[in-house]
Amino acid sequence: SEPPKKHSYMQKLWVPVVIVIGLAIGESISILSTSGKEYGPPRGDFGYFPHLQTDPVLQTHIVLTTVEVALLLALMTIYVRMYVQTRASFSLGLVVMLLALLVEALVSYPLFIGYYGQVSLEPGLSSPSADIFTVCAYAVFLYLSLE
Repeated sequence: SEPPKKHSYMQKLWVPVVIVIGLAIGESISILSTSGKEYGPPRGDFGYFPHLQTDPVLQTHIVLTTVEVALLLALMTIYVRMYVQTRASFSLGLVVMLLALLVEALVSYPLFIGYYGQVSLEPGLSSPSADIFTVCAYAVFLYLSLE
C-alpha cells in the first residue's frame, strides 16, 4: 500500500484552520457587539446590544454560529470547485443544499435575529448546545470532503 500523500495531509489541516478562523472572527464579533458602545441607529429590539455584556450564553451562540458559517463557506468552496471541474449534478445539488444551510445560519444569526424579533435561548434549536452538534457535523463533513 502507498504511503499517505503529503498533499492530502495538508488539505486536512484546513478543518482546524477553518474552525480557528471562525472562532477568532466569532469572538471578535461577540466582543464588538457586546462592548456597549453606541454606533449608528438602534438595531431592532436590542437597541445597541448593551444587555449582551452580561449574557455569556448569547456570546457563545454568536461564536459558534460564526464557526458554522465559516465551515459552510469552506464546504461551498470545495463543492463549487468540484462542480466547475466535473459538471456533476450531484456536486451542484450539494452546493444548493449548502447554500440553503448557509442562508439558514445567517438568518438565525443571533445579531440578525434582533431585526425579526426577540431571541429565544431556551433549550432547542436556538441554543448553543444545538450549535455544538452542528459545528461537529459540519467539521466531519468538511474533513470527509477533503479526502
